[in-house]
Amino acid sequence: MQVNPFGFSNATSGGHLARSMMFLEMRILVRSIPVAAHHDDFTKAIVEENVLEKPTQVSRLKSLRHLTELYGLDLSKALFRVLWQLGHADLESLHQLCLVCAYARDPQLRLSFELVRMLRLGEALERSSMEQHLERGFPGRFSPAMKKSMAQNVNTTWTYGGLLAGKTRKTRQAPEPSPSSAAYALFVGYLTGLRGEQLLDSAFAALVASNRSQLLGALRLASAKGLLSLKSAAGIFEFDFSNLLTPAELGLLHEPH
Repeated sequence: MQVNPFGFSNATSGGHLARSMMFLEMRILVRSIPVAAHHDDFTKAIVEENVLEKPTQVSRLKSLRHLTELYGLDLSKALFRVLWQLGHADLESLHQLCLVCAYARDPQLRLSFELVRMLRLGEALERSSMEQHLERGFPGRFSPAMKKSMAQNVNTTWTYGGLLAGKTRKTRQAPEPSPSSAAYALFVGYLTGLRGEQLLDSAFAALVASNRSQLLGALRLASAKGLLSLKSAAGIFEFDFSNLLTPAELGLLHEPH
């Protein structure tokens, strides 16, 4: 699997072909592995120590592979490192942090959001509608059984992420950002090259907030916590995430394109 310097995936298929965003497993990992972890600690915890309580060696290895597809599990990459840091500092926001990271890495999840975000609040989402949407986005690529499984997986992820509600009947609901999730959503957008107003209007912002007022309130709290620098004047917004980035990462972001 190819990755860029910040941890985004260039793969044409993501982890949702096999699983949802595995939020419960990620929560166990955050609770089990310290924030100052090393890359090998994830393999050790999942495969050797079996912190996820999987029944066989094969299922442990599959969990490691799927979690790596979803998140990268690479603390040298900004995308996962900042999720890991914020998740330890604010476990209550982990579901939104995971959603943003998985969205950034998974093309099928990104496509599915186009359908989810068009739903009115309270409107139901049928699995068949998601299957049809995935087929339109990836025509002829997946079998009917795979589309059914993938639709179930992405709908489960949107439920864990707070944009859908319900076990069997899924309905649209409005996400509520925390300072951590708002900061991370815009941070990820920042890594893709978005700036200022582009960040506020981005899909990344829409993953965690339902309107700009709500988003800005959370971002101002995040700024007060030191998660980012937010400046605004005459309706112009400027965001700076330097404190979350290494000098090498800052150099890459500021390179002329």
